[in-house]
Amino acid sequence: MDDIENLQNDLDQLQSWSDKWLLKFHPDKCKVLTVSLNRYHDCLPRSYHLYGDSGDEVFLEKSDCEKDIGVLVDSGLRFSEHIQHQVNKANSIMGRTRRTYTFLDEQCFKLLFQALVRPHLEYAAAVWSPHYQRDIDAIENVQRRATKLIPSLKGLTYTERLKKLKLPTLKYRRLRGDMIEVFKIVSGVYDRGVTEGFLKFSSITHTRGHSRKLLKEFCRLNIRKFSFVCRVVDIWNSLPESVVSATTVLQFEKALDRFWAGHEMLYNYKADFL
Repeated sequence: MDDIENLQNDLDQLQSWSDKWLLKFHPDKCKVLTVSLNRYHDCLPRSYHLYGDSGDEVFLEKSDCEKDIGVLVDSGLRFSEHIQHQVNKANSIMGRTRRTYTFLDEQCFKLLFQALVRPHLEYAAAVWSPHYQRDIDAIENVQRRATKLIPSLKGLTYTERLKKLKLPTLKYRRLRGDMIEVFKIVSGVYDRGVTEGFLKFSSITHTRGHSRKLLKEFCRLNIRKFSFVCRVVDIWNSLPESVVSATTVLQFEKALDRFWAGHEMLYNYKADFL
């Protein structure tokens, strides 16, 4: 109950600030999204309120999913709804591209796909990167179907088409993106005041590995296990010193690409990474 009271106090202070600066919140446009286990979800009180123009309390409506900076966040932090939304958007754009261009060669396809379609499947992926196979398949199927539009690649498997195009799987790109984010955090590219304690370095130095090994923490629930701060640890710790000791982001990206150049997941998203 203390947390509930503290949050309501925060809302009161936020509303006081908004009233002072004439940036009033519209209570009907504000929602309450409770993140919890399913068995507790309906038991938690949601009596948060703001004040309307007349000064009366307006209780905020409950929501199971809300968009925050372009990402649909659900109460279970599964992100399946967000993934399906982005998949539908990417498929729609690919459909318009197919109707606009009567012929697609390999070079033209890569330019269009990378510029118009793929960004919708990768925006803020560090937040929502899926672990359910159905979601992984749904994302990858966008690229699978898109590569079938190239006449010169007819009859080839998905893996063969990707090799021909030198186009990595979307799962590989998400893992690569995770590693780049980790590097930015541990190297201080991001404000350390914001990221402090986000990732913890391991105190064990006598085992094999590099000098920037991360601490692997116990995770009881999948919601924690597959979150960014936990899922990146094993893969980051498997990198060699020559990669993690890079001094710039660009240098790290090039070193990582060289180290992973022959990895099976580059063109086969169902391959095991470790």
